[in-house]
Amino acid sequence: MSDRPSASTPTDMTGIKTTQTHLTNADYRELDRDRLSAMYQHYAEVKDQYPHSLLLYRVGDFFETFFQDAIVVARELELVLTSKQGGEVGRVPMTGVPHHALERYAMQLVEKGYSIAVCDQVEDASEAKGLVRREVTRVITPGTLLEDGMLKARTNNFLAAVLMAGNQWGLAYTDISTGEFFTTQAEDLEHLAQELMRLQPSEVLVPTNAPDIGTLLR
Repeated sequence: MSDRPSASTPTDMTGIKTTQTHLTNADYRELDRDRLSAMYQHYAEVKDQYPHSLLLYRVGDFFETFFQDAIVVARELELVLTSKQGGEVGRVPMTGVPHHALERYAMQLVEKGYSIAVCDQVEDASEAKGLVRREVTRVITPGTLLEDGMLKARTNNFLAAVLMAGNQWGLAYTDISTGEFFTTQAEDLEHLAQELMRLQPSEVLVPTNAPDIGTLLR
């Protein structure tokens, strides 16, 4: 990875280690994309599709992340926040992790409640003509873990979905690592609270226009 920091890297006022990194150009949405280099234009296009996920973007032997995601990842993983030349706009915030350590770092972010979009290279860089083709190959959320190294032994990792309709509720939950799937419904909100407490789902999905489930269950 370029811009590799030294052992004497200073720390900025946010508590993030930096190497001559200024937090300018932190928000890609505010930049003129025509002034970004081709790779960063593609990064921004992919990020537009996954605005609620941290985007880890394969560059050589690393998964790198840029702009505001780099600031978040550096803070949460206590990594060095550095910068890279982003084109005519100048340098942009950057951090990254070795590709072989992706699972470990992704797990740390997921445990902190983040969703991760993994954008990997899908062609051999030596055979690429121009920009290496990259695609999002996986979105990792707390309820969609499959890797043994990310799962807790002897404990289900449930992904749940709750739907409210009038005075009734429906609950569906699944453990995609085992293939188990269940549904139930009732009217008593206390029963719903008890079910969620019993299941301890890693992730709960609700419709965007749904009432605040947490408030209703208090």
